[in-house]
Amino acid sequence: MAKREAWRMIYTAAGLLAALGDSIEAIQAYRATIDEHELETLLASIPSKSIAGSAEMVMLIHLYREIENRKRNSNVLPFPAIQP
Repeated sequence: MAKREAWRMIYTAAGLLAALGDSIEAIQAYRATIDEHELETLLASIPSKSIAGSAEMVMLIHLYREIENRKRNSNVLPFPAIQP
């Protein structure tokens, strides 16, 4: 019985991680299509003092990296770095 419960939890976790990956890809695709003003507006709407590891903190990092990437004409690696 415990083994079955453990496998059920593993499959549930795998499904959640897959959904998270899909969400991150969708956010990255959206972020690439918006202009600088929309990026700044989105950045301003997120609390600046977020808990480490929270969704807000991750979004702040992604937004700051996108803004810096655009300012430096793509001389900054995307976050997370994409391996060829």
